[in-house]
Amino acid sequence: MKLIAAIYEDLVSQIRRVNERYRTPRIQMTPFVKFCLIGLRVYLFTLVGLMLFKFVTLVK
Repeated sequence: MKLIAAIYEDLVSQIRRVNERYRTPRIQMTPFVKFCLIGLRVYLFTLVGLMLFKFVTLVK
């Protein structure tokens, strides 16, 4: 059990390190690029939501 917890903690620390490193963009983005990135994020969340909905309706 301690081995699994250690592996999990190591993975979480690596993810936190990567997120901290790339928190702020290093290049200038135009408003159009920012708008496109927000649009992509909404699109991906919509797709994930639809997949979860489909999974839940199939399980019932």
